[in-house]
This record gives sequence, structure tokens and C-alpha cells, in this order.
Amino acid sequence: MGVEQTGKTVILNHKSGSSAEIYLYGATVTSWKAGGKERLFVSSKSALDGSKPIRGGIPVVFPIFGPPPSSPPEYAALKQHGFARIQDWTLDKVIMDRDEGVSVRFLAPPPPKEFEHKYKLAYVVTLSAHELVTDVHITNQGTDDFIFQTLLHNYLAVDDITKVSVDGVDKGVNYRSKVHDNKHFDWEGGPVKVTGPLDSVFHSLPSKQLKLNYGDGSALHLRIRGFEDVVMWNPTESIGKDIGDMEQGGWDRYICIEPGYVRDFKSLKAGEEFLGQQVLRIE
Repeated sequence: MGVEQTGKTVILNHKSGSSAEIYLYGATVTSWKAGGKERLFVSSKSALDGSKPIRGGIPVVFPIFGPPPSSPPEYAALKQHGFARIQDWTLDKVIMDRDEGVSVRFLAPPPPKEFEHKYKLAYVVTLSAHELVTDVHITNQGTDDFIFQTLLHNYLAVDDITKVSVDGVDKGVNYRSKVHDNKHFDWEGGPVKVTGPLDSVFHSLPSKQLKLNYGDGSALHLRIRGFEDVVMWNPTESIGKDIGDMEQGGWDRYICIEPGYVRDFKSLKAGEEFLGQQVLRIE
């Protein structure tokens, strides 16, 4: 069978040799092996016991991104990045387990009692020979409009951050740079490279596709659906050395490319559903 559940994790195995590991804590994908290599980065100093968010893999960010807003009050009271990544999820269903791929669905528990909104949050992870697909499904089960932000915080493993580049950000795309006092700029064109601390939110990418070039001729492709924004982040040593659960030199071995809906809040009317999907594919 291609699905194995342990006490804390769910492991997917494909006949090609690719595999994925998902912790029930946060429904965080902590490993994706394809093409004979680990494709995700997890800090060796990260807690994996549920005491704090996992530093690496693919954390699920919901219902806010970043620090809490000033209002509404139930959102202002939340911790950074919300609570989905620190909840204990459940394995709901094996959707598919055959030669084409292995797919499972996770369900989030109800929100903290202070967050009085009714919704359903589901997460589908699908593994095949060369792809990992992750889908966020959010349904408003209340009678009033429901607002939220969501994001998939991909820590993509690289051998050397100085050699990688990211293609697919079209010239003129507006972005907000957190390392430049949250000022807005228009992208001048060309690939994104990490030459210093990088923390930018790119808005409304027309192509909905990005390509991570590893610098050795190989690449990873990221295609998104439903998400409006892409965050790119690497703190480099100047900031990374002050992150308590980041291993020494870890900043040289990953880049975060994070599709989400984070510039504004997404609003769902009663009964409406949001689907945000990413497809990660190696070549």
C-alpha cells in the first residue's frame, strides 16, 4: 500500500521511488523525495513534538499571514500566521492509491473558541513520480461572510543559495519588499536571485508559473491555481543567525517560494468554497 500512518505522521510512497511525509501536527509536509533527492528543507533544530511550529517543509498558513491585523478583534488576537500550522489535524480519507499516484485528504479541527467562525478546512496532498500537488479547500459553513488569508510556506531545498534563480516574475509585477520598509515596487524583469535578505510579496502573477533553477541545469516548476500572490523569502545569514530554530548555515540551503492569498483578505459568502492549489514538478 502507498499510504502508511504512524502515530505522528502519514507517509506516501509511489512505485517510482518518490515519497512524502506529512505530520498530523499542522498537516505539515516535512519531506518530499523525488528524482533521488530530498526536495524540501527542514531545519535540524526544528521542534517536531508539537511544542512550536515546524521550521521547514510546507507549513499551512491560515487564517492570517504574518503578524495579526489591528481588526477585527478575533483576528487581532491571533498569533503570527494564524493557528492551522499548530493544530492537530486528522487523516480523513485516502482518495487515490494506484500507479498514477497516491492522494490523501486531511481535515483541520475546529478553531480556538475565541475565533467564532464556522468553516471547513481541508488539505489534499497528492504524490506521483515527479510531482507533489497540495490543495487547500476552505468552505464557509456560517451564515455571514468569512474573511481569511492563506498560504503554503514552501521551504524548497537547494544545494547553494548563491547559485539559484527564480524565473516567471513578469516585468511590471507589483511587489512589496519587507526589507525595504514594506515599500511597493514594480519588478524590473529578469530572474529573482538572493543577493541579500529577501522578503517580498509579489502580487497577481499573470503566468501563475515559476521555475526554480538550481544552478546545475536542473529545475523545479511551480504552478498555482486560486492563489493570487507569491512570497519569496530567504533571510541570509544577517537575519537567519537570529532565528532560534534555524540551523547554522541553513539559510544557504533553502529558498521559500510561497503561493498564497495574502495581499488582501479573501471573502467567502455563506456556502462558498475557496480552492488554492500548487503543483510542484521536477524536471
